[in-house]
Amino acid sequence: MEEQREIQRQFRQQQEKFVYNLIALSVTAIGFSIYKTTGQPLKWIQLPLGTAILCWGLSIFCGLSLLKYVISTLYANNTYFDIIQGRNSEIGNHPQKIEAATSGVKQAMDINSNRASSYSKWQERLFYLGIVLFLVWHITEMYQVIPH
Repeated sequence: MEEQREIQRQFRQQQEKFVYNLIALSVTAIGFSIYKTTGQPLKWIQLPLGTAILCWGLSIFCGLSLLKYVISTLYANNTYFDIIQGRNSEIGNHPQKIEAATSGVKQAMDINSNRASSYSKWQERLFYLGIVLFLVWHITEMYQVIPH
């Protein structure tokens, strides 16, 4: 049982690192994009870059929302254990109240978990889409430099 808890702890840590890294990379990509275009006039050719920046911004939003739902789920999970162990002062040891409360908490955890999963998928998709759009912009910029 202790080994399983350790594996779960390590899994959560690695998952959090992944989310934080995607957030950090998205912030860095936005900053780099701004640096690369500083002093340049606004052109239609920069539309893919602007869309990439939007994707990275949304990726950051999704990552932060994911973390919010993970924290909320952990809080609900802690509340669940307090309820079933009779440590919740509002519920006490009344079997019907415990059943109703645990049912509600489980439902909240399921909703939070589903939302966290959705935000996780979108964080990753938007991050990679931003990379693709950045490359499209960069290649287009390179093509503009070639004499025709």
